Amino acid sequence: MKIFKINSDTDFNAICDDIKPQITGKNIMEKKANLNFFYIKDIKAAAANILKQDALSIGAELVCNDGVILGKEQTNALLVANDKQVQILAKKELLQDFGLKNLANFLKLNFIKAKKPEIMGVVNINEDSFNAQSRVNMSNAISKIEEQIQAGASYIDIGGVSSRPGSKYCGREEEFRRIKDIVAEIYRLNLDKKAKFSLDSFDEYCLEYALNHGFKMINDISANLSLCELGAKYNAQYCLMHMQGDPQTMQQEPHYDDVIGEIDSFFQDALEKIYKFNLVDVVLDVGIGFGKTAEQNLFLIKHLEHFLHFGLPLLVGASRKSVINAYSPSIVKDRLAGSLYLHLKSYENGASIIRTHDVFEHKQMFDMHLAVSELGVW
Repeated sequence: MKIFKINSDTDFNAICDDIKPQITGKNIMEKKANLNFFYIKDIKAAAANILKQDALSIGAELVCNDGVILGKEQTNALLVANDKQVQILAKKELLQDFGLKNLANFLKLNFIKAKKPEIMGVVNINEDSFNAQSRVNMSNAISKIEEQIQAGASYIDIGGVSSRPGSKYCGREEEFRRIKDIVAEIYRLNLDKKAKFSLDSFDEYCLEYALNHGFKMINDISANLSLCELGAKYNAQYCLMHMQGDPQTMQQEPHYDDVIGEIDSFFQDALEKIYKFNLVDVVLDVGIGFGKTAEQNLFLIKHLEHFLHFGLPLLVGASRKSVINAYSPSIVKDRLAGSLYLHLKSYENGASIIRTHDVFEHKQMFDMHLAVSELGVW
């Protein structure tokens, strides 16, 4: 007998391909192989005591304040359970009071991560986007787009205006002047058949022009939900992004009592309105860099999995942003390594679309990551 300590992130199915257990047994054991953390804020003491006992009875655990057993009114708590235990607890707590029915309904939600990320390349048709390397003009835009598609981008995001902190909107006429010829050329060359094109805009006129020329996504940083009517008309995707303030004001110190909770409520409220437009193809973007501190940006990436409960694709764009500079002082052109790290963690934590200025490098990184992830054992 030989014993080896292997990586706990090794794909369970890949291990089973080597061991070849009985199929029914494999399906049961797979649910025991994945551990979940659920952080519960302000749970009542009575609920915590019930949940603690229910968790312990099936081998799970609830971490809570030591004063709960002595009658402390409420606590924050951490539920630690594998997939199988989560299923059991969801059924048990549905029968309880003290708010545990709400917990049961949350535990029943799916948190399904993408098997493979899609890469969105960034092409900016302006002279003030924060990353000078992403800027193009009519003479080099098409070659840049074709290069990104060849490198592995399945989305191309075209932007005619900058949304960097402190930027001012140039106006509809100027935005349209910047985008119209390149959009028309993309359509003439049938590049929209090789990748899905999005327009990074909140202007209805510019967006409709793009949608009329083969574009398939509205990438709207402003969360102007009236644009969903346009999205439904063209059967397009709508990317709903969270931003505190606007590009001119979001440099101010952002305040959140609960950054995940507030963004979750923002998505929930917006989606209720979006679905009334009969628009169901929605992507969620927590808005890295848009009115958040560096620490809040990292916090959102680390706990991105929470937002999977909406059952929608998650987009993350941290490419070369100032959050990297906050922890590793650097100018924009020197932030590739930080971008790769943040986007890898975003994918591991639930993102399925990665928006980047550096398509080739990201494609190579994800290819290697997936190659390692798919390895089983001997």
